[in-house]
Amino acid sequence: MVKVDSFPLEELGRLRIRILVIGIAVVLVFSLLAARLWYLQVIQGSQYADYAQGNRIRIVSDPGLRGVIHDRNGVVLAENRPAYQLQLIREDTPDWRASVATAAEALHLSHNELVQRVKQTKGQVPFQPIVLVDDLDYQKAMLVETYQEEFRGISIVVKPRRYYPNKAVLSHALGYVGITSEKLAHLPAKRRFSSEIEGKAGVELVRNKMLIGTDGGRQVEVDHLGRELKTLSELVPSIPGKDLHLTIDARLQKIAFEAMGEQTGAVIAMNPKTGEILALSSLPSYDPNLFSGGIDPKEWQALLNNPQHPLENKAIQGLYPLGSIFKLVTAYAGLELGAISPDITHTCNGEFYIPGRSTPYRCWLEKGHGTLSVVDAIKQSCNVFFYNVGTDVGVDALHEYASWFGLGKQTGFILPNEKAGLIPSTEWKRRTFGEPWYLGETPTISIGQGYVSVTPLQVLNMVNIVANNGVWAPPRLLLDESPRPSVELGLSQELLGILRQGMVAVVNAPGGTATRVRFADFIVGGKTATSQVISLETRDSLSEEDRKKREFQDHAWFVAYGPAEDPEISVLVLVEHGGGGSRVAAPVARAILQFYIDTIATPRQNARTTPSGAMPPTSLAYRTQLQTAFLP
Repeated sequence: MVKVDSFPLEELGRLRIRILVIGIAVVLVFSLLAARLWYLQVIQGSQYADYAQGNRIRIVSDPGLRGVIHDRNGVVLAENRPAYQLQLIREDTPDWRASVATAAEALHLSHNELVQRVKQTKGQVPFQPIVLVDDLDYQKAMLVETYQEEFRGISIVVKPRRYYPNKAVLSHALGYVGITSEKLAHLPAKRRFSSEIEGKAGVELVRNKMLIGTDGGRQVEVDHLGRELKTLSELVPSIPGKDLHLTIDARLQKIAFEAMGEQTGAVIAMNPKTGEILALSSLPSYDPNLFSGGIDPKEWQALLNNPQHPLENKAIQGLYPLGSIFKLVTAYAGLELGAISPDITHTCNGEFYIPGRSTPYRCWLEKGHGTLSVVDAIKQSCNVFFYNVGTDVGVDALHEYASWFGLGKQTGFILPNEKAGLIPSTEWKRRTFGEPWYLGETPTISIGQGYVSVTPLQVLNMVNIVANNGVWAPPRLLLDESPRPSVELGLSQELLGILRQGMVAVVNAPGGTATRVRFADFIVGGKTATSQVISLETRDSLSEEDRKKREFQDHAWFVAYGPAEDPEISVLVLVEHGGGGSRVAAPVARAILQFYIDTIATPRQNARTTPSGAMPPTSLAYRTQLQTAFLP
């Protein structure tokens, strides 16, 4: 046995020092461990408790649904349908890459795209969902729901998506919704709340503040797979947007859309007494559903680059020469200013000359119409008659009277970007070109050509004024909102009655330009127009092949109202580059009127009728009947 006192004293001192150092080191290590434990438990304890709780409790948003848009009869035109988002919460799976790979393989998705979406969210707050697919197919969504155990950390979340059941039938009136490019650049998909979805066109745009909902939020408990178990508390209730009703009749709208077929242009149907828009189509159209989930860039470029401009609302944004419908303005101006009277006639031999010009202005009927009254001239749409009247009253008078009838200026319609068009005057030409007005320019204005450019809605408003005894009911699209007051324009009802005689003769009398629109028991007034897009001189200079090109073909117009004695519907049809109005546009109007008569029209007792298959009375006898029936 070794004795302590056998060690030298200096060795014993060194041993004691070593033991002391080791003891101090041990105490220091345990002190550091205790301090770290205290820091984690006390200082950061609440944060880690939140992280642990976050694995069980989540805050989810409740979208405030966008208001539903209905037609006048309650038919749904725009609503909200469920869209299935495929979401990933990285903290709910030990290996998010494996989860993404499983989803990509099972759902036939691009693995690289899904991985990129996850990487783009690097650094985001824990337990926040990452949207892998914004609008997953229903069958695939059900696959994920059914086999949830196989998709660790991945779940399906239902979000509202704007849906238009009629697709392209009413796109220009309804518009569409979307997210601005600025918001898309800075707003992750997981935070695209209802307030970020906004109207981009049509009613969706102009009444966005009414339609948009207010999002709410709930605190929910979820299981280890991230599935919602129960709602713990409702933090903020969601508030839906306001529903709207349009003046549109969905049935009539469908007929108007289908009657145009593949033709381009515009169709409008209205109630001339109330200004209510019953149908409004601009062709070609587009499917607004393309925009609801974010339109594909290629599809967007295709719409933008389409030479027929499907995004343009031609009813209010398209500007066209009016052609012969303008003759109603010329006739009224001539009657009121005394250039003509109901009994004065002009003789049409097919040509019209003005002093100092050797080249004649031609009538569309080369042989001429012979001797005509104003009613006959409207019925047969004689150019020469209105050349005479227009040059007698002058371009400034035509400008003034056209303005009274609402041409060349905006109607104040609710839809955005309505254009004004142009009715020329001497002052306009001096201001625009620094030139005087030449007498030789007036004849073309008299028949709605030359510098004249109007929108289809303006033209139907003009016809409504004639049909409604000089009272203008501003166009109206929202049934829920009070209409703008009607305006008594102070026009002569006697002279308007003469215009109506001519329009009724257009459809019902032999020699009228639109007799194919005649109905045996529903008297319709109408007017055709064929507006040139190039001058006769230019047309003559073209080759035979070039003349056949679509862009050089005339525009076809037809307007109508009925029943003539008490109008409740008016219709306008414009077919771009369609040729003759009576041949192309009138049949479209007839289809609309036929449906209206069969389905919607107010039943009438003692209706004025003619025998089935028979033409109404002819010429003088017929005019006498009309004078009795339609003049005040």
